[in-house]
Amino acid sequence: MAEGLFERNLEAMRNFQPHLAPRFEGVLQPYSRVVGNAESGTLNIDLGHSMLYEGDAVSSTTKQVEAYQSVRYQRILQGWPGEPEEHDRIAERLVRAGVGYLRGRDIMGRDHEVDPDGGYLIVFGLGLGLHLEPLIDRLDVRSVIVVEQFDEFVYHAMHQVELGPLFEKIHRRNGLLNFVIHDTPEVIANFLFYMMRQDSFGLIDGSYIFDHYPSYVLAEAKKRFLDRLPLLSSNPGFFEDEQVMIRNYVGNVTSQESLVYADKPRVVKRTPVIVCGSGPSIDEAADFVRQHKDDAVVISCGTGLGALLGHGIYPDFHVEIENTPGPVEIIRSLADKYDLSRICLIASNTVRPEMAGCFGKRILFFRDSVCSSKLFGQRHGEIYYAAPTVANTAARIALGMGFRDLYLVGVDLGSRDASLHHGRHSVYVADEAFLATHPEHLNATKYTIAAPGNFGGTVQTNHSFLYASVSFSGLIARYKDAVVRNLSDGIRIPGATPCLPKSAVLEGDISRKSRELERLRGEFDAAEQREMAPPEKLAILGEALDQFYSSFEEILKSAKSDDLDLRALYDAFKGLLEDSSAPDVDVCIQRMHVGTMMVCFTFLYRAYRRMDAAERGPFFEFFRDTMLDLLGEMRQSSAALASDLHSKAAAAAA
Repeated sequence: MAEGLFERNLEAMRNFQPHLAPRFEGVLQPYSRVVGNAESGTLNIDLGHSMLYEGDAVSSTTKQVEAYQSVRYQRILQGWPGEPEEHDRIAERLVRAGVGYLRGRDIMGRDHEVDPDGGYLIVFGLGLGLHLEPLIDRLDVRSVIVVEQFDEFVYHAMHQVELGPLFEKIHRRNGLLNFVIHDTPEVIANFLFYMMRQDSFGLIDGSYIFDHYPSYVLAEAKKRFLDRLPLLSSNPGFFEDEQVMIRNYVGNVTSQESLVYADKPRVVKRTPVIVCGSGPSIDEAADFVRQHKDDAVVISCGTGLGALLGHGIYPDFHVEIENTPGPVEIIRSLADKYDLSRICLIASNTVRPEMAGCFGKRILFFRDSVCSSKLFGQRHGEIYYAAPTVANTAARIALGMGFRDLYLVGVDLGSRDASLHHGRHSVYVADEAFLATHPEHLNATKYTIAAPGNFGGTVQTNHSFLYASVSFSGLIARYKDAVVRNLSDGIRIPGATPCLPKSAVLEGDISRKSRELERLRGEFDAAEQREMAPPEKLAILGEALDQFYSSFEEILKSAKSDDLDLRALYDAFKGLLEDSSAPDVDVCIQRMHVGTMMVCFTFLYRAYRRMDAAERGPFFEFFRDTMLDLLGEMRQSSAALASDLHSKAAAAAA
């Protein structure tokens, strides 16, 4: 061991992974111990009952790395791009045109060796860390994530290998070297998912996976991570949807009075909360909700409102986040039958204003990562872990309000019988014509994958609902003092305790509901009242949008089709799309475009790396010409939107 090595590694950890450094700054007393040394060929980790490495660490690791090169690499290969859904959105139009180009030239689907570079190397197991440097040197990857279940192995490695140069080497590649240290497979899988979504998710295709030592925890974490792979490339938001978001925001804040929910310190509340979805198990659990509706705060989620009202139950709060036409029609139909003025709406401020107006009271919040929140939400803050479903939103807001005992009812996120996809009073089932006339909601009834059930067995679900369960597990891990019980007969939600409705007993203080709801109303003080959209910001938005399109056009025109550097192009895209230090107007524009632009880039990336060299230049020229035409359409649409919103904001401010 080189003198001062551990101290240098600790300093590197402080510089590159500052959240992990405190775990190794104090005295750590490992159960295992390093024995022998590299010079004599005896270096190993003594686990007490056996050695970690067969033989010695140096020769064992060298053989392992060499074997990894000589056999088929473990790679994440996403394959040729697929035919997009029949939408008229910019991203789908580009992909559809590109697929047509590839098929017309008999390129699409060809069996072709993929380029050897990749966005990520994921290493399961650190041990003494002797494999990191040779893997980083030999594999052309942008970022590296090292997963380790034992703090003490990281501690041992910090006494054996120099980490600082590895951090710097990956940093020079415009990537990140991250360590994930945890002993729970579900948490590890979630960390991997969120890290890859936030960094170079556009370069996932071709990434590498390396297993260092046998471990149940690491093997299970790897399996659960691979189960999440289809979700990694899910779109973070389309241009057209983001335009609707900011239009609805301006409509909401200029047309009706609302309170604004923001995270802040609050008194913990003891009243139980029942979160009600519209999964098929809501019908059997309705008696539980009815029995406890006077003792617990009842929150309905999306179409769960109709499911509850059909059972004669009025919730205290109702939650919405979607901005499609369907929810407006559903709520208006319910408003014709029931008195919705008794219910307080909790919603993203991007929902349609005409829906928000159907309720007696409204509490709106800034949804994370949408363009309107980037432009107007700095004062209040964005609310994370509140997506992708309304059930996620309801649980997140309830916990943020200070409630700590949650019961999930009808939050099935799937079904044991794929034909019974929702409760019988849900609009999906009660109105036979709804799905036929609202294809945007049809995907919520299609279950194409299997997942473990909350009460055992297998449940049918889809990628969106699987993503919802991942988000739920992250939320539960964040609120460590909360207890979440899942009474739903759907997929298992990691971190939530399964509990049959018939045997469930409210654990909170059932005598405090009225007092705590009254206290809650007082927590929305004058500082959290709605504020109008400043017209001057919208004027600046229009000017900045024009500059954005000019910059993007320049990036595309300056790329050399005969010698295209995909990573340089990706970095140029990211420079315009993911600069969080930019002014709020520019960050708003980034969010408006990042989903669409990254879908376009990912299509290019996946196809380009699977075709012959002679085909690449003409293909990129086609891609560039098509994208420039679409950028022209986006420029016109954005200019009209900014002008219209500025007029509305100016009129409201007058």
